[in-house]
Amino acid sequence: MKKKVYTKPDSASLTMPCGNKVDLARPRSDGIMTDQELAFCRAKGVSLAYDPVQIGWISALAEDDFSPIFRKNERTPRNAVAYKPQVNALHPQYRLRPWTSGDLPVYMSLLDDPDVWTYMTEEYPDPLTEEEAAALIELSNASNHHQVFAVLRNTKPVGQVRLLFDVDPLNPATAEISYWLGRKHWGKGIGSDIVRLFTKRCFADNIGITKLIARVHRDNGASSAILTKAGYLLQGHDPKDQGWTLFAKHRTT
Repeated sequence: MKKKVYTKPDSASLTMPCGNKVDLARPRSDGIMTDQELAFCRAKGVSLAYDPVQIGWISALAEDDFSPIFRKNERTPRNAVAYKPQVNALHPQYRLRPWTSGDLPVYMSLLDDPDVWTYMTEEYPDPLTEEEAAALIELSNASNHHQVFAVLRNTKPVGQVRLLFDVDPLNPATAEISYWLGRKHWGKGIGSDIVRLFTKRCFADNIGITKLIARVHRDNGASSAILTKAGYLLQGHDPKDQGWTLFAKHRTT
């Protein structure tokens, strides 16, 4: 990380005028500072560091707990390392974390909607029952074949991202991303933010991955536009299903 050091050292914890505490030693995975925290810390002369992965500022005292899950030529389970991955934009703040059983009500409120399933590869289980939703949450955390995360925007789940491994038997360095958002969160630019930031995190955390692909239904113009903005290039029809198109992005660093 490129550091911009301020001259006045400070304690490991500060209290803002609003009463909220800023833990300067909190892990890097807890995310970047909010605009209010950043302004307060700068006024106090706190040493800061710019995090290019999360695109924002953190305390220079923050513990760097980001650990790559997938190393080149390693075949260990991708979920074997316990850490709290997340992606952030300056405003609003986004975080990623695994789904938990406690998320079941909000998970169902987001996913039990036929419109959300319109361009998914699976059919809508009309309706989505609690048992099915709980099984999906359990499945999302039970396999080393993929990484699945709830997308949090300002601490509230709004959708999901997924990274699927071993999608190309001829190129094990290829993985596939997919994503969905609850309908009430459409049209707010969240999809563009998440795909761009999640793509960066996929490459950063999985050094052995050199290519990411995404499959988009031919009628899903919004998702095609999101991927294009994130630097993905149209590859043409999916050879497995002509109703779908393929987009791809290669590692650049």
